[in-house]
Amino acid sequence: MDQPHAHLFKPLNVGGIEVRNRIALPAVLTNFARDSRVTDRWHNFLVERAKGGCGLLVTEIIAVDPLALAHSAIVAGFDERNDDALAKTARDVKAAGGTLVAQLWHPGRQQLWQPSHSPMGVSDQPDAYSWTVPHVMSTAELKRLGDAYVNVALRLARLGFDGIELHGAHGYLLTQLLSPWSNTRADEYGGPIENRTRLIRDIAAAIRHGVDRPFIVGLKMPADEGVSGGINPEEAASITRRLAETTHFDYFAYGQGNFSISLENHVPDMHFQAGHFIDLHRQMRAASGGIPVMALGRIGTFELAERVVAEGFGDLVGMGRAQVSDAAFANKAERGELAAIRPCVFNNFCWGEVHAGKPIVEFHNPHLATQGEAAWSPARATIHKRLAVVGAGPAGLEVAWVAAARGHHVDVFHSGDVPGGKLRLEAALPGHEEMTKVIDHQLVQARSTGVNFKAGQKVEDLGPLLENYDEVVVATGSEQRQPEYLNDGSVSTYSMHELARARERKELPRGECAILFDHDHTAPTYAGASLLASTHQRVVLVTPRTQVASFVNYCSALGIHRRLHQADIEIITASTVASIERGAATIQNVFSGKERVIDNCDTFVFSTPRRVETQFLEVSGRVHRIGDAMSPRNLMIAIHEGHALGNQL
Repeated sequence: MDQPHAHLFKPLNVGGIEVRNRIALPAVLTNFARDSRVTDRWHNFLVERAKGGCGLLVTEIIAVDPLALAHSAIVAGFDERNDDALAKTARDVKAAGGTLVAQLWHPGRQQLWQPSHSPMGVSDQPDAYSWTVPHVMSTAELKRLGDAYVNVALRLARLGFDGIELHGAHGYLLTQLLSPWSNTRADEYGGPIENRTRLIRDIAAAIRHGVDRPFIVGLKMPADEGVSGGINPEEAASITRRLAETTHFDYFAYGQGNFSISLENHVPDMHFQAGHFIDLHRQMRAASGGIPVMALGRIGTFELAERVVAEGFGDLVGMGRAQVSDAAFANKAERGELAAIRPCVFNNFCWGEVHAGKPIVEFHNPHLATQGEAAWSPARATIHKRLAVVGAGPAGLEVAWVAAARGHHVDVFHSGDVPGGKLRLEAALPGHEEMTKVIDHQLVQARSTGVNFKAGQKVEDLGPLLENYDEVVVATGSEQRQPEYLNDGSVSTYSMHELARARERKELPRGECAILFDHDHTAPTYAGASLLASTHQRVVLVTPRTQVASFVNYCSALGIHRRLHQADIEIITASTVASIERGAATIQNVFSGKERVIDNCDTFVFSTPRRVETQFLEVSGRVHRIGDAMSPRNLMIAIHEGHALGNQL
């Protein structure tokens, strides 16, 4: 069913160019470039989202200067060797109905990966993330850098781009100029707003005068930098009003935080409320003088995006991670096929990959940035088989629906009352409820393709029954292992999975003191810590590592640290639990061997490396193991392995 009257699908004039709808792809770093050159996947990522119906597409960061190349996966906008590939991307996005804008970028003092070049700053304060101290640019150097922005913009205009976006958010160079927190200059670029906005105004004016056709000039900046003395909403509104007066800007986008601990706000995860910052965007829209505003930050559904436009929070809706999950989000939403949209759950797994310098991956979109991604569907099999899938977690559900969509008969055997496996248990933990959307989407796909579910089945009883199938897939998952320590049974003991089950049954343990042994370092463990803090007067987290949350992306890890400290959870690093006897836990330092005793313990919870649940399954014929049933790993591997096998069978 189409949505012809939806506000989200009304065209919008931006800088003299008609954008077909209000859905925007804000800049998403993919790290698909190689040797600072455009690659097929860099191109495909944008083109497939244009084919998927997105209106305005902003490229990931494009370096304007050789010293802006933080690493080799950043495209060099000044390098003529990229001209042909950039021109082809512009043509192909336009042919698919999209409007393409390039994000122009210089990190300034900020060193995300390594200070491979001399970091260039506007003042001598160290970078808040790496503590790198930059070279302070002179007035002349800043003017030359402004020229570099203009030259790259004019190059992209010649190559067919519809516009550019100046990246002045997240603490990069232009933010460093705009913010009184980072700009302590005494020349024409420091001090009052008139001076701090000067370089951006000069760049925009030069681009406007240098392009003789409609050409979008946008700016991304913070509405709230999240640091004392930085850009707050009042300052952001004043900056917006001053820039709007120039008439050189065609839209404003607002991304929050910088590379201090406020970076958590940059990509708000599942612990933030949906559309967390839209009220800020409405404030900025009131200051923009009618210039369109892009609202962004944890907007993942058609319903919320429609509300953003209908109720005046923004004119454009930036949906980055939602369109990483599903390139065809816009087309499906416009057709009313909301259940077919692959949901984004905002666990920031993809952001963690790019922050580590790796190419972006999405745990439940195995076709990310491949040609044909937006229209992909499973190819029909030439020979139809009878398949048995043992286990209904994310790996089992994925192989089941893909294989059924290819024409195979698929029966799924699972031991629980409802499908979902351990992922459904994770969703029982505080802040992780949205993980159920992954399971629900897989179940919609499975039921629409005719998968049969057989609940309450014990693996040990299935052997004879499975002989009737051509192929058997074992996807029975894993369980956390009991840690090696002396336990006399005086303290109630749970694995993290068992704690989640207790919450589902509303039978949570309560008491004076809980010990959490963290031999896992993934996000669900710390959700369990928050849960224990709600039912115990004291929570002590013990880990053998020298830090916590080492397997959580940096932005989400900041939130974990914030919640742990706000709940007054005690953290003992470099230690293990040696014994639990007579209600007391003995904690031993792994380096020194020194011991300390924590008395009056009521609850002990462990989150530990997992072990395969089904080691052996005696069945003649072809048996395949996937996900944790092969080797306990992460959610992405489980889904991707299931997806690949479903396409192979």
